[in-house]
Amino acid sequence: MATEPDERQLPFTMPTRSERLYDRLVETGVARGLTYLGLGVYLVWTLFPVYWMISGSLKTRKTLLSFPPHWLPYEMEFGNYLHLFAQRPEFTQFIVNSVTVTIVTTIVATLIGACAAYGFVAFDFPYNLDFHLPFYILSTRFMPPIVTIIPLFVILRDFQLVNTLQGLILVYVMFNVPFAVWMMKGFFDEIPRSIIESAILDGHTHAGAFFKIVLPLVKPGLIAAAIFTMIITWNELLFAIILTFDESAMTLPVGLASFITKYSVEWVNMTVAGTIALVPVLVFAFVARDQLVRGFSMGAVEK
Repeated sequence: MATEPDERQLPFTMPTRSERLYDRLVETGVARGLTYLGLGVYLVWTLFPVYWMISGSLKTRKTLLSFPPHWLPYEMEFGNYLHLFAQRPEFTQFIVNSVTVTIVTTIVATLIGACAAYGFVAFDFPYNLDFHLPFYILSTRFMPPIVTIIPLFVILRDFQLVNTLQGLILVYVMFNVPFAVWMMKGFFDEIPRSIIESAILDGHTHAGAFFKIVLPLVKPGLIAAAIFTMIITWNELLFAIILTFDESAMTLPVGLASFITKYSVEWVNMTVAGTIALVPVLVFAFVARDQLVRGFSMGAVEK
């Protein structure tokens, strides 16, 4: 009867030339240096458009469009920002509309997603629906958003919500809730069900257990879901440009698109407006970066 050879009796195999070269590179630190070099090149490639937009907001139109290009703004034109609001006073309204829509949408969508995720974890659904329903909810995002714009426009028109912030908020909440539910479900799965049962035995209702005990435990997940919802809502253009007609309801992305006309492109104003639109997201992500990292690591741990 044939037996498998003992690993200790297997013939010794010499490392190949490429393996020996790789080991030598690792020992000398060259491999690590090449890795850092590659990451640095990728970082420059990724961040250069952001730098070009910010630096362009501090240049004159002649300098911005000159060839060969001026890589550094030698003369800082901070007056470009004042010129934008003086030339386009409605831009202030665009910012107010975007801030209002983003804050309300983020709060409502994240809260609904958290409540739904708690329900899937705390209650038993028949036919294993607590496992399948989150995916079914997420599947509503599989279709391209453009295919829903006509029925949404008709519905909002019948309820007189076209060209209103309320209409935009309803649409954004509808499209962000599936993502929030799916994301929050992963965080709530990390909470032992015994904690919820203990809270119920102590006299709490499910609402009390949700707000007083469970919700503080998934705070990093709430922040992570809120950041993604905020970014999606802040940058959304398709629904905003179709469902709004004037400055009273237009958001910041629509205002940015208005700088491109059939006759010209307002490059300086576009770079200034783009920089203004970029700052809130960067500031919020920077302030909440620790909670964001904790949220990702929490949701990535399997039971």
